[in-house]
Parts: sequence; C-alpha cells; structure tokens
Amino acid sequence: MRVLLTGANGYIGRFVADRLLADPAVQLTALGRGDDADVRFDLASGSPGALTRFLDAVHPQVVVNCAGATRGGARELTRHNTVAVATVCEALRRSGCGARLVHVGCGAEYGPSQPGSSTAEDAVPRPGGPYGVSKLAATELVLGSGLDAVVLRVFSPAGPAPPPAPRWAGWPRRCAAPCSRVTVS
Repeated sequence: MRVLLTGANGYIGRFVADRLLADPAVQLTALGRGDDADVRFDLASGSPGALTRFLDAVHPQVVVNCAGATRGGARELTRHNTVAVATVCEALRRSGCGARLVHVGCGAEYGPSQPGSSTAEDAVPRPGGPYGVSKLAATELVLGSGLDAVVLRVFSPAGPAPPPAPRWAGWPRRCAAPCSRVTVS
C-alpha cells in the first residue's frame, strides 16, 4: 500500500511513521517543510495544483495528515492547521489518485471540559481558543470535502519525549507539529 504522510516529524506523526515503516506492505513517502522529508512541500503556502501533480505522480492509496502547528498566533495557527488542510483537500479533489484521507484532529476542537468529566464524540464543538478553532475549521473542511475521508480526534497524547507544554495553561499537550527532500513546485 502506498501511503503519503504529512507531519512525519511531529509528535504524533513520528509514531505514525514508525508504525507504517514497520509494515513491509507499506511504501511510505513523507511530505513536509523540512529538509528531512522525502518530498519538501509547505502545505500552508504551496499551491493545490503543485500538490495535485505530485499526487498524480506518486498515486498514494492513503494520505495521512498529521501536519499542523500547536503554537503561534491565530494567523499562524490558521495557516498551518486550516489553510494547509484546504490545500490537501483541494489537491485530492483534483487528483486522479482516489486516495483516502485520514486527518488527525484534536480534542481541543471540543473546547475545555470540567475536570473528571468525559467528552462524547457527538458533543457540540466549542473550541476555547485559536488553536481549537483552527483545528475545528480543518475538520469541517475535511468532513465537507466530499472526499473519502475520516477525522481522528486525538485527546491528550502522552509518551516518550512529549512536545513542550503549550502556551495556554491548563490544557493537555496537543497534536502534531509540522514535519517535514525533493521540492514540489
């Protein structure tokens, strides 16, 4: 199975990459902004057309989007969490690859909850800040895209070498940071 992974160097993405690389049936390509990506491409500023050409050349069966940002102002969070997802969705709509999109969302989309309580999957999202708003907007883009897509909302990821604590106090550590050798143009 051919898999395209964005955010492979982020906190969640690196664990996803490790699992995919351990499966001999998976042919993994990592796309991202950094020099350590297989394909260098910035989802927040790159054109959907360029990404479409890449998708048509590689023809992945699955695109796993773990890319995003957990820190920054509203503009930066919107670029890396929402605009980037809009680029992925538009490129997938234009592409003939027919890949399924697996988008990693976040529990912050639901907003704060009372200590000791749980949040049902069908709870009404009420994000409490720019991060949650940007992630919810991305989820809405994916769900409204008409693509073969699923959103996995991750709550309070924990494990070895967790990301630095976010700037907002009281919130659990959150989703993936942007990842990221060939430049797509």
